Amino acid sequence: MGQPPKQFYGFIGITTFTKLLMNITRRMIYPFAPEFARGLGVELSAITSVIAVNQATAILGPVGASFADRYGYKLLMLFALGLLTIGTFAAGLIPMYSVLVICLFLAGLCKSIFDPSLQAFIGEFVPFEQRGKIIGITELAWAGSTLMGIPITGVIIERFSWQTPFWIIGLLSLVCFGLILKFMPKRPSKEKVLPKPPGSFLSNLKTIVQNRRVLGILLFAFFMALASDSLFVVYGAWLEQSYGLSLAAIGFSTILIGISEMLGEGFTAFFSDRIGLKRSILIGVSLCAGAYFLLPLLNIGLPFVLAGLFLVFFFFEFTYVTAMGLTTELVPELRASTMSAFYAIGGLGRVTGAFAGGMTWSSFGIAGISLIAGSCTLMALVCIFAGFAPAKEKVS
Repeated sequence: MGQPPKQFYGFIGITTFTKLLMNITRRMIYPFAPEFARGLGVELSAITSVIAVNQATAILGPVGASFADRYGYKLLMLFALGLLTIGTFAAGLIPMYSVLVICLFLAGLCKSIFDPSLQAFIGEFVPFEQRGKIIGITELAWAGSTLMGIPITGVIIERFSWQTPFWIIGLLSLVCFGLILKFMPKRPSKEKVLPKPPGSFLSNLKTIVQNRRVLGILLFAFFMALASDSLFVVYGAWLEQSYGLSLAAIGFSTILIGISEMLGEGFTAFFSDRIGLKRSILIGVSLCAGAYFLLPLLNIGLPFVLAGLFLVFFFFEFTYVTAMGLTTELVPELRASTMSAFYAIGGLGRVTGAFAGGMTWSSFGIAGISLIAGSCTLMALVCIFAGFAPAKEKVS
């Protein structure tokens, strides 16, 4: 596999911006839920329930990605972007709760199809030794949505209305649709094209889970995501109850998390390939587990707590994004299906973590959260070792 053409890097810039739009659409429901509730005349609980709908779409991702492996990544990426455009325009035009639910469902489904299709495409164009860098660059869109997208969205909502961001995102999504349609590079004809299996979603899923390394990294994704969300859903309550932080101050801490995520993605982009993807994952997951276990010990002052949260989300993002790069090479002929399975299992982990975090916090506080999150992260480490350990030869 040679170096990708120059057009490829422009395309990566376009798709990174596209991912930024998707992430803003999904994440703006968290800080601005009260404003959405007031605008639609519904209870706050009705808005927060939409978050579960949004997360559940990850489970449907493998179905769409199986079509990507059969019919091409470009078609599925454009289809996903079309869903986002339709959903955001609908929410901007029709101020109804049901329309907002549909919009966020389509935004979640869009991301669940677009991300694995893009990463599979990167897997075909980029040599394995550079893949962590390119995927790390595209994942900067996740932290960017917190650092830039959410603050800008807040200003727009305050000056205009809660529907205005949907209009803007819809227009920008339409522009991105045209740019991807025109500038997505074709696979070099001199490269040997991997055969596209004619199998269905179920047959593709059966193929990838029979791979021991894939099974190991899927279980890794589940436990890592479970650990992360068990803390993420309660860290605001922790800061409020223990240190009396206002909502504005908690919002500032979210910016800190965004910075830690961006640095983690940056480290993936610039260092994971040099260290080696598997070695980077092993180092990152070990340090992440240690950071979780440190949290109760750091609960002696706000600066120490914020430092602990910074370390947790930095090591998590570095490890998780590096694992995405490794996953692209495990089953090359079914890259999109493999990546979407990674997202789907991670989504299940996040839903499980959200439920576990809430129950654990109410009974055991931050010490219980630390124990659950740290233990699950160690389980993720065990899964990586089990999946990638050399297979023992059978003695005849």
